[in-house]
Amino acid sequence: MSKANQRYILTSVLALLVLLSVALYWRHTPKSRPSESEVSATQDKVYEAVVRDMITPSDGRVRVTQLVFGEMVLTPFWEEGDTSQCEARARKQMWLENGKLPYDSIADRVYRLLTRDSYDDALQPDTIQNFVMSFCTPGQLSHTFHTDLPRTFIGDERIDFGDGLVLLQKGQPPARQFPGASGIISFSRVGFDSRLDEAIVATSFVCGGLCGSGNRYVLRKRHGRWEVVNKWGVWVS
Repeated sequence: MSKANQRYILTSVLALLVLLSVALYWRHTPKSRPSESEVSATQDKVYEAVVRDMITPSDGRVRVTQLVFGEMVLTPFWEEGDTSQCEARARKQMWLENGKLPYDSIADRVYRLLTRDSYDDALQPDTIQNFVMSFCTPGQLSHTFHTDLPRTFIGDERIDFGDGLVLLQKGQPPARQFPGASGIISFSRVGFDSRLDEAIVATSFVCGGLCGSGNRYVLRKRHGRWEVVNKWGVWVS
């Protein structure tokens, strides 16, 4: 190999290393704190992605024709005002402390950067912290996220799950029916990293007294679109 070719190869390798170093620095450097409107709009996008995942089975055929959501955000059971206890419980219930990379060398980071891939359990610390804080903040669920199916938001009303979802009123006939809905979906607030590129959200799906499940979703934004990269079962009934 000639000296000219050796210099060319060395220069190319050095240039690639510089570009990778700049990209890694940019990826891990926090940007300015996003505005409340940015977080709200991004949260809606995350809800939309999770709904698609929940109602679309492996064969791609959506069988429900109506969606019913809980009016309030999903939060863990905790004593009002004891935020630290709630956050500790949220970390444990959502399995947020057991996700460590099996290996994380410079070569691994370069590979993940080039392939835009990452381990499903490689959560950013700021994403986890933002999620547990948000998870312990009660409030009303957003009504502005988009769904392809008709949807309804309900509060703490009694529901009869015997033959489809039927809203009941004490001492009165059924007040409302929800044909085509298979259960009630609840969402927690969404926890984000500082760049709004990674998200954690807890969900609950209740289809009867002993019918339901809870999941923890991890999503990442890829090519401008939110994608579910991990779904962890938290409870089942």
